[in-house]
Amino acid sequence: MKNKLFIGFIILCIPLIGNTQDYNLRELLTRKQYATIIEHAGNLSIADSADYQTMNIIGQAYEGMLRYRDALRYYEHCHAMDTGNIDMLNTLARTAVNLGKATEAKQYFRKVLVADSTDFYANYQLARLYYQLGEYEEALEKYQYLLEQDENNPTLLKNEADCFVRLEMPLPAISSYFQAYSLNRENASLGSTLINAMLRIGGDFAAEALAVCDTVLSYNPGNRLLEQNKGMALYMNKKYVEADTLYSVLMEKGDSSYLTLKYGGASRYYAGQYFRSVEPLEAAYEKDTTSVEVCLLLGSALGKTFDRKRAYVLLDKAEEEMKPSPFLLNQLMLFRAETLQKDGRFDGAMPLYYQLWKDNPLRMDLLWRISTMYYVSDQADYQNEDTRQRGLFIYTLYASEFLKSGEDPVQLLFIRKLLESFYEDAFFRNVAELPMMAPDGKKSKISVIDLRSIINQITGNKVHN
Repeated sequence: MKNKLFIGFIILCIPLIGNTQDYNLRELLTRKQYATIIEHAGNLSIADSADYQTMNIIGQAYEGMLRYRDALRYYEHCHAMDTGNIDMLNTLARTAVNLGKATEAKQYFRKVLVADSTDFYANYQLARLYYQLGEYEEALEKYQYLLEQDENNPTLLKNEADCFVRLEMPLPAISSYFQAYSLNRENASLGSTLINAMLRIGGDFAAEALAVCDTVLSYNPGNRLLEQNKGMALYMNKKYVEADTLYSVLMEKGDSSYLTLKYGGASRYYAGQYFRSVEPLEAAYEKDTTSVEVCLLLGSALGKTFDRKRAYVLLDKAEEEMKPSPFLLNQLMLFRAETLQKDGRFDGAMPLYYQLWKDNPLRMDLLWRISTMYYVSDQADYQNEDTRQRGLFIYTLYASEFLKSGEDPVQLLFIRKLLESFYEDAFFRNVAELPMMAPDGKKSKISVIDLRSIINQITGNKVHN
């Protein structure tokens, strides 16, 4: 009888032992003793792996130690034990995000929303994930859905505005930023974001930005970021004296940032304080010698004060920096020529292609493009003398340059018949030279002997008189 009672007592105590272990782990988790929990995890029995709470606590400990891959393994084990647990789905999604597994995270969040489409956490985290992945329209849709439930949430409004910015919709962005700011005027970061959005558009918004600066600064006096914003707002509103005063204070406080030096110096310059503008503009120039605006202002300020010799150097440098790059100019000319050709406006396209070739004689493709606009099988097929002369010029030029390249002359066989027709016409008319016209309108002549030489090099066979 005593043995039976003892066995019964042991059976009753087994769950209590498990609960005590769970309680100890929970206590460690509450105290954020993550390393201790992980150390204990190595001593757990196989039976412990069937306990949801124990596995969940270990997963949280790994997550607390930023070991997300291990955490995900335990959370997935928990999910397998309880596939309908919404909290665990959200936890899995959050951990997948931390591991950079965006596709898995989206799947988990969507499972949550299938069970409960109103789940705030899943909707919000999914919106943030969409934004991080550059899927701004999807993110915006989620934020707007959440705003339907909580229209006066400044964080949601700010995030909605961020999406509008990414979608290049500045006016809706300013509207949302302003609503968020109106609900949280003491937030310096939010106020600065609104101000910058207004200044980017300029105009009347630049004037309104000044009012926002003053309001946010009243909650955050001395905030350097907001003072920089106000300096820019004053500058954009052409209140140069006030901007100079504010930027001077910032520089006295040790603000040596590029924008403060640049616009502080520019404010002094436009306020007529040329001598005082030299020092900040000089410092800004040292930080960025490629800024044309700084170079111009510094050069002008020096020219108006005490160093005209250096002023000339800076102004010459500014002029050089203002010239567009040769590469971009060539690209512009090429794109324009291609567009004209597509539009059938050959007279406009050909001089551009020809100029590009003269600038880069190795570009045989440019001569080829011109030749395609003059191709006929016989010189008699040209509609007038002008196009006939242009056709002869471009095909003799193309053939001559191609032969110089060392490529196989067989590739020129397609124009042999055309050049032969020119030669035969000259032979029967008994003329020694044929007139030509370049794409740029310049006239020249080719002798029948030179034309015959080109034909012979193409065919390999002699053409006789």
